[in-house]
Amino acid sequence: MGLLNRQPNEVARLETSLTDRIVETLTNEITSGQYKIGEVLPPEQIIADRLGVSRTALREAVSRLKADGLVNSKQGRGLAITAVTRPSVLRMHAADEGNLDQILGIVELRRGFEIEAASLAASRRTEVDLAAMREALQSMADAIASDDIDAGVEADMRFHRAVAEATRNEHYLEFFQFLSRLLAYNLRVSRTRSAKAKRGTDAQNEHEFLYRAIERGDPALARQCARSHIENTEARLSNHGYPSRPPEP
Repeated sequence: MGLLNRQPNEVARLETSLTDRIVETLTNEITSGQYKIGEVLPPEQIIADRLGVSRTALREAVSRLKADGLVNSKQGRGLAITAVTRPSVLRMHAADEGNLDQILGIVELRRGFEIEAASLAASRRTEVDLAAMREALQSMADAIASDDIDAGVEADMRFHRAVAEATRNEHYLEFFQFLSRLLAYNLRVSRTRSAKAKRGTDAQNEHEFLYRAIERGDPALARQCARSHIENTEARLSNHGYPSRPPEP
């Protein structure tokens, strides 16, 4: 019996079942060791022909894979692998390259998380936490001096991880680890734009102000510094003027 002769609800079930099968097949391939993170999948038409499905059905499955955080669209390249393990219960896909709305949406998510983390860190940090932040700050400064964006992103991630650890709340650290892939892409875009505009020291100063507030043990000031940093990150990503100057501890 053809699809045109079936009841609408039966067609919907068949289409859903087909999408599920495509998702499961591609997920198995991606997580089986065939690919490495960063590798690009074959073009959609080739995958559709190999699986014997339409490109429409494949695109629906690809949307699910993006939501699972397994692939991401790379402008001019196709679909790149962003994870090689099955997703956890909480799922979120990284922003597509060049999609400013998606990128800024992740910054909004960071705002709530990082402001509260900074406040808790200021109340609970240890000397070990502060030492990790200072080391990350120095690495960031070195990366700016050498125009090494990759090293700058890695150091930036270490700084924010140290803040999450300083909350002494395991759930903050777990959520930071979950966000880390999304955060790394945000940082790379922001730092690339800052480098082109010769404003790489701006973010450095914001991190140093945040560090001083945490070192001082001032939750309210740490909250203000974190908010200023996120707002200015948003401005750097969108190429807008800077909305705020971080309060100087």
